[in-house]
Amino acid sequence: MSNRTERRMSARHATALSVAALACGFLTACGTAQAADAPGTPAPVAAGHAPATRPAAAPAAAPAASTPAQATKSRPQLRLDSSEAEVRKLREAYARCLRDHGMPSKGTWSKAAEKSARAACERLRPLLPPELDPAKNPNYAKSVRIEAKCLQDHGFDVHLVKVDGPAKLGWRYASVPGPGVDISKIQDDCRVKAYGGGRALRPGPQ
Repeated sequence: MSNRTERRMSARHATALSVAALACGFLTACGTAQAADAPGTPAPVAAGHAPATRPAAAPAAAPAASTPAQATKSRPQLRLDSSEAEVRKLREAYARCLRDHGMPSKGTWSKAAEKSARAACERLRPLLPPELDPAKNPNYAKSVRIEAKCLQDHGFDVHLVKVDGPAKLGWRYASVPGPGVDISKIQDDCRVKAYGGGRALRPGPQ
């Protein structure tokens, strides 16, 4: 396998581990911990965590919200200082709900099944910390630039890109450092440097 091919594979791997901007989606790696808002394949635990032997108990079922505003208000709120255990518990509850409503963690499913599962589980989908939400953080673009520069300083080839929606600015991987580099730790450190926290907010159930 050529070095170029290996670097491309590493880039795809890093993208899977990366955080993504609210407006960019999971696979564009756009600079925030979009762990629960972009479409994608749900997983029982966040990337970078070993699967728990016994899943955390799901919160007690709550009546479905009648409007999108009510659904957002009732959703659990993540914080920049949320612990790995707190983040994992909330994401596992959301992923379990999706599976229970016909959206498996692996394989394929119909768009109708996905729409139905997401509607049923919306109340459990964790909200990003306000600092990681471009609609709520007036300094979001500045943080994106800080994070991208930090990643570049650690050997990541990332580029700033314009995006639609409140974010307006994000970043995208071109390549990542070679073997032996702790990619997840660098991403976590750069996220903390840019936003002031969020070390536990790795990608999780989408």
